[in-house]
Amino acid sequence: NGQCSCGAIGYKFSADSLRAYQCHCSICRKATCSAFSTTLLAPENSFEWTHGEKLVSSYSKEGGYKVSFCSLCGSPVPNKFRNFPLYSVPVGSIDTPQVINVVVKLHLNSRAQWDQDSFDGKSFPEMPTLSEILELLHVSAKP
Repeated sequence: NGQCSCGAIGYKFSADSLRAYQCHCSICRKATCSAFSTTLLAPENSFEWTHGEKLVSSYSKEGGYKVSFCSLCGSPVPNKFRNFPLYSVPVGSIDTPQVINVVVKLHLNSRAQWDQDSFDGKSFPEMPTLSEILELLHVSAKP
């Protein structure tokens, strides 16, 4: 099962394999506002919108790229994968993912400079205070 951020759109599917791909192209970075998109493909005959399908908006580019999103909150939601009997499912929209394995990474030549495999910065297991974040970013919130 999955849904958008605001919960207005919901879906469910079943798949034999939860193998995903990550795309690092500039289009996917802009669509997700992150370093890459992580997506799995679900068979069309096992995919079903549970609610809110009328709220799904889409954007397509020549060449086959398509992204669908909630017209209320803007978060990515599944879309029909080109002319194949598949749905493209953004992994981040799945509510309780089982073990999902990323098995393919695409467009690494256009990977963002700040998308790093190693990380030397500070990590937190939970959300730190705002003042801790601002201090690490060397940003002042004072007017």
